[in-house]
Amino acid sequence: MSYSLMSWGANSHGQLGQGIESEECVLPCEVDLSKCSLEPKKIKKIVGGAGHTLILDDSGRVYSCGWNNKGQVGFPTKDSILSFRELNEKLKNKVIVDIACGWDCSAALTIEGTLLLWGSNRFGQLGKHPNSLQWTHEPFEVVTGRKIKGISMGLRHTVLLTEDCKILVAGTGSKGQLGLSFSNSKGSLNAAYSFTEVLTLSDIESVSCGQYHTIAVAKDGNIYAFGDNKYGQLGLNTDACPKTFIPIKLSDVQFKLPINMYSGWSHVIVLNDNNIFGWGRNTYGQLGIIKLEKPSIWKATRIENLPKVHRVSAGSEHNVALTENGEILCWGWNEHGNCGNGHTKDVKFPEQLVLPYNYTGILIGSGAAHSFALKVSKGQVDR
Repeated sequence: MSYSLMSWGANSHGQLGQGIESEECVLPCEVDLSKCSLEPKKIKKIVGGAGHTLILDDSGRVYSCGWNNKGQVGFPTKDSILSFRELNEKLKNKVIVDIACGWDCSAALTIEGTLLLWGSNRFGQLGKHPNSLQWTHEPFEVVTGRKIKGISMGLRHTVLLTEDCKILVAGTGSKGQLGLSFSNSKGSLNAAYSFTEVLTLSDIESVSCGQYHTIAVAKDGNIYAFGDNKYGQLGLNTDACPKTFIPIKLSDVQFKLPINMYSGWSHVIVLNDNNIFGWGRNTYGQLGIIKLEKPSIWKATRIENLPKVHRVSAGSEHNVALTENGEILCWGWNEHGNCGNGHTKDVKFPEQLVLPYNYTGILIGSGAAHSFALKVSKGQVDR
């Protein structure tokens, strides 16, 4: 079997890892990994920010490429990195088990439960005051006094999930995305410059950050949302709740366990029992609901007539999904070829990614406007 990594979409900073910068790549192209030690079949996770990408392999090593103006790729140059390179230095002797990207910052979680952050800290999203640190290319360890088991990054805020199932937040909270009130924030309501616990939440299983919102899923299946709700991305009535600084339980949403939640900039995708549900902004078709005429919807709605879905990845306004049969589906915003279908018209309903040969998808990933897939070729077919 032949494993290969494919990428498509925006590439203005080399975030596709194809060795070049280009405005867009509207069809999937294979990523040449011959100049680095990354083996395609060992890829475990792929995540992206505005213009950079991180890859984690099954040995706990991290590779990066793309926009590095704030050190988010992790190398001591402001020039974009056009091909994937292994991140050594501070990560060299670490076994990494998870990675995350914000708009222009990055994170790596070690097997011991320690967290390393780097990139932009302009809004305090790295848990330090911006007056003392604007940005850094060198990963530094976050000291919280607790083991960390999960992380999610939004545009200007970061949320950590601790081993004892609490959440810690840092960054800007101007739209309520930190879930802090005056009584439990160490600074102003609009920002937290050190990781601060959201005291009203406990027994949290997973977290997901959007542009200005946060979703938390508890162990009992309850879902809590806070932040901006302009497009119904919190799953709450937009008229009654345009935004909230306090976590609110979604009383009308019931899913089977486990619940896999993914946030785009202003929409939410839920993978549950092999079905996809969504709510929030649908301006570009990112909810995959053709019949929806309004630009947003706050009630969870299932995408109908889909095969069973195994994995999902949400970009800023587009999505990539992997079916149980190994097919790759894309839909939503497509201005930069994010959906990989050869044009730049938005895709209102999930479409299968077409390659000039039979393939089985293994893994998917996405950034703000770019996409990745790890696939195994079934053999060439006549064009």
